[in-house]
Amino acid sequence: MDTILGEIEKALDAQLYYLAVASALSLPDICSALESPSGTTSGNQYKAWYEAWLAAQYPRITADDIYSLRCGVVHQGRFGHPKMQYSRILFTIPNVNQNVYHNNLMNDVLNLDAPWFCRDVIKSVMKWYEAKKDDPNVKQNLPRLLRLHPNGLAPYMVGMPLIA
Repeated sequence: MDTILGEIEKALDAQLYYLAVASALSLPDICSALESPSGTTSGNQYKAWYEAWLAAQYPRITADDIYSLRCGVVHQGRFGHPKMQYSRILFTIPNVNQNVYHNNLMNDVLNLDAPWFCRDVIKSVMKWYEAKKDDPNVKQNLPRLLRLHPNGLAPYMVGMPLIA
């Protein structure tokens, strides 16, 4: 998980907020797939992971909302989805005034702070991993998780860094 979590942090540091939010929204998919006997996931598994590991921090966002947000962001490139209870979700980003707005409801729009949200998801994943690292399914599926290989991956490509 270190490669993925670290790259989200690097995206935040580089002010690549859309990339960070989209990646953070994919983390429940990754975690629920790691827990699955088949190594795959579904919308219901994504929602169950959210309920178990992140929902308490975001009482205004239902499991259906977060999954719809994930689908909108990852598949359509938008921060709203017809199946959400909100017309859209606005992610604020760091600004010259240093104003931080997070978890605010404005009429039918929910506002979240992008760095705060991403780091909350990262913290939840770290807690999940600590609790699940010895789970047989996680142990079985973890070797297939993408990671940085600084010297390549034998026997395929060696002598150069790659992600595999």
